Amino acid sequence: MVVSSGSASSGPPQTDLGQALRMAWWSYVHRIDADMEAAGYPERRAAMNYVFALYAQPAPITISEMGRQFDVSRQAASKIVAELRERGYVRAVASTSDQREKVVELTPKAIEHVTARLGAAAALDRVIRERVGDAGLDQLCRALEAVGEVSRGKAEFDPANFYRAPNLW
Repeated sequence: MVVSSGSASSGPPQTDLGQALRMAWWSYVHRIDADMEAAGYPERRAAMNYVFALYAQPAPITISEMGRQFDVSRQAASKIVAELRERGYVRAVASTSDQREKVVELTPKAIEHVTARLGAAAALDRVIRERVGDAGLDQLCRALEAVGEVSRGKAEFDPANFYRAPNLW
């Protein structure tokens, strides 16, 4: 069902496919969050999403680069780094090329958290595989790849920008 624009409706403002994709992603992330909390990790807050994004980077980046990469101001990036530093997930050290810049590095605590989260995701993947079977999961992955290809159109997929919109994680 497609909801027409401009009219009040009690349904979601998207197609059935869009709603199914959104609900599947929300459910997947919600389950991992719940499993992480059950394992003793703190509730995931918005700033924590940047730890996942920093983990995906090929090397540590400066606060300014972080702002550009994640499409936030340098001031916002500094606040995010300050919160993550308070929580023990990052450290900011002087850049070797520009002493005015700080390079953001993940701490062992952050690496442990991301590793645990990857483990929780792998466990959930196994449960999904048990539910839909090997062939079903392979078919689902191929279908999602096709949705991505069609939806991207001619846009180039850039893995570095995959984490640009942290509210999607």
